[in-house]
Amino acid sequence: MAVRSVATTDTLDTFRTTFNSLASTDLGDTATLTTSASSIVGAVNELASSVTSSGFTLRDSSSTTQVINSGNTLNVVGSSGIAAVVSATDTLTISLNNDISQNIYVDLIGTQHNTTSGTHTDIVVTVASKTAAHIYQGTGSGNGYVLDGVEGPFIDLKAGNTYRLDQADSSNSGHPLLFYYDPAKPTQYTTGVTTNGTPGSAGAYTQIVVADTTPHILYYQCSSHGYMGNRAGTNSKVLQDISFVDSTGTAVSFATNAFAIAQAVALG
Repeated sequence: MAVRSVATTDTLDTFRTTFNSLASTDLGDTATLTTSASSIVGAVNELASSVTSSGFTLRDSSSTTQVINSGNTLNVVGSSGIAAVVSATDTLTISLNNDISQNIYVDLIGTQHNTTSGTHTDIVVTVASKTAAHIYQGTGSGNGYVLDGVEGPFIDLKAGNTYRLDQADSSNSGHPLLFYYDPAKPTQYTTGVTTNGTPGSAGAYTQIVVADTTPHILYYQCSSHGYMGNRAGTNSKVLQDISFVDSTGTAVSFATNAFAIAQAVALG
């Protein structure tokens, strides 16, 4: 916009043309304003008010809404296994931990064979005080195992796969994880089970290779304290602690490993 001025010695016609140029060229025709205000100052004020109050509305799955106005800050908060990172320029990155995608895969599709070229499924083990979420709260130790962030879960192990329970976290100190036939730990299960390092130190883990001969039911427990873990089920071909009902309704237990169905049928 040009700087326009009228000298005291200029003619009235010069003042007229200068003034008209100021209105038509520099400020523009007020008749073309799209605001409700008809003056330049009014239009500017209306625009400023619109910019200040403009925003957008967030709505969640329950139809709860929140208006984000100009000047407000939208906070994006991560959660367990979910990270939210803001970076230049105007970028928000939301990512999921690897174990979350794996858990979703297991829940929706099934378990992928993992022992090609020595691979295995990692399960991160930590130790924390038991809550009501633990099946053995009030029994044995006041602490319990937490696997991949879940307190004392039932775990499902598939024949043909290898599972490594990572005990590197310092909370595992003094809590070696082993496998047993019973939650009370009268007999340890050792076939296909290896340990490495000292629980609570880097590189410590307990690993189990699940085969068709692995017992159908095992329990992961602490060798030093009672009832810290839970049940581990397998889809092996081995039967154990199986009960049949006779013609009188009395349960007949066959608590032997590798008990064949054909034998059970033959016994009636």
